[in-house]
Amino acid sequence: MALAVDAGKSIMSFYHRGDPLPVMTKQDRSPVTEADYSAHRVLAAGLPDLLAVPVLSEESEPPSLDVRVHWGSYWLVDPLDGTREFLDGNDEFTVNIALVESGMPSLGVIYVPVTGIGYAGGPGLGAFKYKNQQWSEIQVRTEAQRRLLEEPFRLVASRRHGISEVSRLAERLRCSLGDVVISEVGSSLKFCHVAEGYAIYTRALPPPANGIPQQGRQYLKPQAGAWWDWIFALSPITASLTFSILFFMDWVTVLSPGRTC
Repeated sequence: MALAVDAGKSIMSFYHRGDPLPVMTKQDRSPVTEADYSAHRVLAAGLPDLLAVPVLSEESEPPSLDVRVHWGSYWLVDPLDGTREFLDGNDEFTVNIALVESGMPSLGVIYVPVTGIGYAGGPGLGAFKYKNQQWSEIQVRTEAQRRLLEEPFRLVASRRHGISEVSRLAERLRCSLGDVVISEVGSSLKFCHVAEGYAIYTRALPPPANGIPQQGRQYLKPQAGAWWDWIFALSPITASLTFSILFFMDWVTVLSPGRTC
């Protein structure tokens, strides 16, 4: 977490500047700033000291797929997830780090520079929240717990992607789950809200049409396949089993053709 905090400090040095920050556009038409690159340099320099494996970053050109497919382990990094949120000044941006081993994430770290709150987890390790330099264990909220507490089903959706589709999903969920509340959140904070029980479900993008198998998707360059990379990379934090069940419910049950209330 210390390295994520350092990257966050680098980002905040730009966030607190009074003058506008120049914005560049990447090949995928997403914005990038010197704050992104500054955080990238912090992580690219520090992560190999923790474990000497390659670093695959959102803000660097990757080796060819022929090279990456032979990596046994590597760091997967989005130095500043939520650049648009950063530019809008709404505080919802994060530092994302994952360790991928044998094609699957073994550790995920998310740090929120504005609040100083972090999240970390891994298979067999559990999920934890970092606040005021203290760690505490967190758990997802189950559907049974939600019903017992008579709380609404909280759907955490992206501020930037597919809000109309999420609204249609919410209408269908109401058929069987009752009151459904949509909260729009930027960056990987969506996963964090699920991990600590604030929300039950975060909406993922549809499976890619090319059918790349799970073990292969993580080799894609983040900006060309980032959604699936980060769904898998952050799953240690958000409890992959719960996520998988809800994702299955979404695509097979809730959105079945012809299903009505």
